[in-house]
Amino acid sequence: MVIIDKRLNESDRGLSDLCRLARWKRSKQGRIPSGTSCSLLAVKNTLPHYPQIANPKRYLDSAEAEGRKLFPYYAGFSDAFVESTLESICLPNNAKIFDPWNGSGTTTTTALKRGFEAVGSDLNPAMILVAKASLVSSLELENLLPIAHSVIKSQSPASKKSETDPLCNWFDPQSALAIRTIESSINRTLVSPSTYLELSTAEALDKVTPIAALFYLALFRVTRRLTQNFVASNPTWIKVPKNAADKKHVTTQCVTSLFTKEIELLLSQYKKRLFASKVDPNRLNLILSNAENLPLSTDSIDAVITSPPYCTRIDYAIATYIELAVIGIGGVQFKQLRRSLTGSSTVQKSNIEIRAEWGRECKFFLDALREHPSKASQTYYLKNHLQYFDSLYKSLSEISRVLKPEAPCIIVVQNSYYKEIRNDVALIISEMAESLSLKPTHRADFSSSRSMVDMNTNSKKYIAKRSTIESVLFFNKKTTFNLQPSLDSQPYTAT
Repeated sequence: MVIIDKRLNESDRGLSDLCRLARWKRSKQGRIPSGTSCSLLAVKNTLPHYPQIANPKRYLDSAEAEGRKLFPYYAGFSDAFVESTLESICLPNNAKIFDPWNGSGTTTTTALKRGFEAVGSDLNPAMILVAKASLVSSLELENLLPIAHSVIKSQSPASKKSETDPLCNWFDPQSALAIRTIESSINRTLVSPSTYLELSTAEALDKVTPIAALFYLALFRVTRRLTQNFVASNPTWIKVPKNAADKKHVTTQCVTSLFTKEIELLLSQYKKRLFASKVDPNRLNLILSNAENLPLSTDSIDAVITSPPYCTRIDYAIATYIELAVIGIGGVQFKQLRRSLTGSSTVQKSNIEIRAEWGRECKFFLDALREHPSKASQTYYLKNHLQYFDSLYKSLSEISRVLKPEAPCIIVVQNSYYKEIRNDVALIISEMAESLSLKPTHRADFSSSRSMVDMNTNSKKYIAKRSTIESVLFFNKKTTFNLQPSLDSQPYTAT
């Protein structure tokens, strides 16, 4: 079934999305006329829908509201979505669930609640800590305030202020020192008593317990509150003041007081999270890892439930810039992390070619993007999208490798636009998956009223109103799979 927007011109009805895109390319007019591929709400010959799958949007889940108070992570999907998905795929009790873009840990925490083993990976150290913090048990809550007092009492007055501290992006050196002193005390009290341990490696993060992660979460929240006026109109973008006079000044007493209040608030919120006492953190493995190169054995995962970063030029590193600064990640380290994340708005120097394995739809979209007359279409924006799809394909390759034969893979994606050109990410992933022995089985589409792209008012000069669709794609790994020929095959010529 094809669902078409009422704005579609009669002359265009019956044409496929690809045909209309090809028509625009031949016209060389530089703009897709109103009511063409951008108005298509679902691709033709869509697979059967799953009526029992909950809408993945987090803001529609009332139970999610309490969880979002712990850390206001904008990305990801709802607990209810993961619950309904796990219910639909009927896994054995000892199944291992994996999310390669685990973020704040919705997949892993929900899987644990249902008694499964869970593995979550993320390349962002701050998000590993946030995901761990959700695992604090009810038995540990009664010790929260005594530990907080111990952390505050153990602050070392010998620390020296440093203008190279990444917190100095938003705070004057003395104020940054006040936050850093508490962070160091958390580290020495709960992570590494003998010497300060930088939380930038997988080995270091493995040593962080859920209770230690909760204290880092509290400090994240304090620092986020203090820098609220640096949040741009796009809530995922954090501004850095150019003048020293515009930086925040807070006293040590103020930071300590806010930290204590955050611990008390977290204690209250955790008591409302009924599943806290049912979660066994020993059944969870959180890994600091790039989805393009997973440290997991082949055929070791029973199911994947995930959502890759959307192709909307959201800067996923900048979105957690403040939290990363709290754990001391800034400067070169931050730039390296930013460049490594899927969906990064930064562009690498290496040249990437369109590959046949990415599929027909991806090639058509990239060709149309390159031919668009707007500024930087052939340079920055083409390179940025090539980088995104290259990372996405490599990650899907790894997902297919670690899945057991016949294991299900559920991926949530959102379509996007370049100017007026519709970027059908759901179809692109489906075509990529076919070359990676991931067979599509079902699909559910949900209309979305929220999109980060709509925050850019300039985008409306190309299309006044976009159709934003969130798609839930179901795949099963085929029993036979040979990855090597796929990687060695010839690339397309982008024309």
